[in-house]
Amino acid sequence: MLPIARLRDPSPMSSSYGAEELWQLTHSMRRLVLAESARDTQRLKELGDELVIAHRKIDSIDHQLYAHDLQLRRGRNVRVVPLPSGGGARMRQRRSGPRTRSCGTSRKGRSIGDDSE
Repeated sequence: MLPIARLRDPSPMSSSYGAEELWQLTHSMRRLVLAESARDTQRLKELGDELVIAHRKIDSIDHQLYAHDLQLRRGRNVRVVPLPSGGGARMRQRRSGPRTRSCGTSRKGRSIGDDSE
C-alpha cells in the first residue's frame, strides 16, 4: 500500500509505471476519497445534530421570554413603589405619579411603566 502523502501529491505520471502500480495507485486514491467522504458525511451529521439542539434551546428560551412577558403584562411580580421626596440625587422624574418597579426581573433594570432612559 502507498503512503497517504504520496496519494495526495502523486508524482507526475510516467510511462514507466507498471499496470500493478497504476492499479494500486488508483485503488488507494479511491479508498482515500471514500474515507474522506465518510468523514465529511459524519461531520455533516454531527453539525445537523448540533443545529437541531441549538434550535430546541432557542425555542425554549423564546417560550420562556414569551411566558415572562405575559406574566409581566398581567401585573404579577410588579409593584408600585413611591418615589422619595425630591426624587433622590440620582433620580430624574419625567412624569408625576407613582412609578413601577419590577421584582426580580433581569431586563437591564427597566420594567413595565419605567419611563427612565
